[in-house]
Amino acid sequence: MGNNQNNNNFLIGVTIGFSLGFISGILLAPKSGKETRAIFLDTGREWKDRAEELTSSTKERLSNAAKIGKKTVVNLRDEDFDNLDLDDENL
Repeated sequence: MGNNQNNNNFLIGVTIGFSLGFISGILLAPKSGKETRAIFLDTGREWKDRAEELTSSTKERLSNAAKIGKKTVVNLRDEDFDNLDLDDENL
């Protein structure tokens, strides 16, 4: 029970420390607020573009995997299923 409380206190401390550090960093940054916002916006756009690329790539790869899986199932169904040795350890 005490260990769980220690973990919670640690996580709360880390969260507060991170938040204070982040806010201090923004407030004490040598750039103006306008420049900082522009950097955040540009970075956000880059991350959005990367996420869209990854999503598109992942959808394509999953689609191809599904097609291959469907072909495999159809081929297994079309073959004489009774002749398969499903107890073979090398499968």
